[in-house]
Amino acid sequence: MKILAYILLLCCLTVFNRNVSAQSKDNGTVKKFIREGNKNYTESDYSSAETSYKDALDENPRSFVARFNLGNSLFKQDKFDEAIEAYDKLAKDESVNYNIGNSYLKKEEYEKAIEAYKKELRKNPADIEAKSNLTYAKKKLQQQQEQNQDNKDNQQNQDNKDNQQNQDNKDNQQNQDNKDNQQNQDNKDNQDKNKDNKDNKDNKNDNNQDDKKKQDNKDNQSGNSQSQPKMSKEEANYILNTVEANEKNTREKVQKIKAEKASKDQPEKNW
Repeated sequence: MKILAYILLLCCLTVFNRNVSAQSKDNGTVKKFIREGNKNYTESDYSSAETSYKDALDENPRSFVARFNLGNSLFKQDKFDEAIEAYDKLAKDESVNYNIGNSYLKKEEYEKAIEAYKKELRKNPADIEAKSNLTYAKKKLQQQQEQNQDNKDNQQNQDNKDNQQNQDNKDNQQNQDNKDNQQNQDNKDNQDKNKDNKDNKDNKNDNNQDDKKKQDNKDNQSGNSQSQPKMSKEEANYILNTVEANEKNTREKVQKIKAEKASKDQPEKNW
């Protein structure tokens, strides 16, 4: 299989040895440029060959040989798009489709290469090189399609993996947010509970202080009442009699003073 692939590739690389010699309808100047171009092409000086073929086309734009060989020299310089453009203008010749196929093959545009080789074989079914390159192009197209499918599958798997990773990250973030929210709520509840406990403790202390104060007041009142001795009936009567006696003495003294004053105020009697 490797030997076959090497042979097919070798055919692709050597195909442009099919350069066309100058035809009789080209004038002497055109023929001169074509011969110079062919000499340069044989010596692998493809850039100079391109220049010579273009000079020939300047003399005769309808020269088949100059344009065909120009396409070959462009191909050798990997200027595949320009080579295809040159060949397209010569589509009536059977060798042109073969060379167009090789240009597309170099560009790895295998479907276009296959179509060009088919056109070549419809005009020249006995072209062995066209048949070999057609087989090679089909094989490369299959490999390309399989590779594209593998790349597509790998990309899809990578996308799925990325999506799963993103979803996992999202879920982890959501779980972390929920955990943080729960932690914050627990902290808040603990703070509220501690505050309530502190308030209850303060209220209890206040109540205890009030109760103690009331008890102290009650004890003081009880102590005051107990410290005062209870008066007996005899002691009460004694005090009452003493007060009445003092009042009586006071009234007698007042009456005596008034009487003395009244006697002083009366005039003496004349005898």
